[in-house]
Amino acid sequence: MKSLITQVGTYLTGDATADAVLEYWKALAEERRSDVVEIPVVGPAGARSSVRVTLGAMLPIAVAHAELSPQIEDDDGAAEGIRARALALVPTATTAFEPDDVREVFDAECDSGPV
Repeated sequence: MKSLITQVGTYLTGDATADAVLEYWKALAEERRSDVVEIPVVGPAGARSSVRVTLGAMLPIAVAHAELSPQIEDDDGAAEGIRARALALVPTATTAFEPDDVREVFDAECDSGPV
């Protein structure tokens, strides 16, 4: 079990789910995007439920190991779903110019005659 720590609360969830949330958070942050994921959690009284967590670059999260034995029933399923969302992200970052353009600009600037 791991604790997923956000600005609005701490949630006890399965190892696979917590790791997948971190991976997805990183992918979203790199793309400057955000999303909401629903994860299975164990409440303070031991009851199983779920929580929706907003992920994005401006929303820091942390994961801490929790030395507890209760297991999340659908930990692997939740992790697979979150990882699928991370893999489905299509990069939106673009380059300002093509790599071939760089050589032409620098070659012209450097070609000022013999040194």
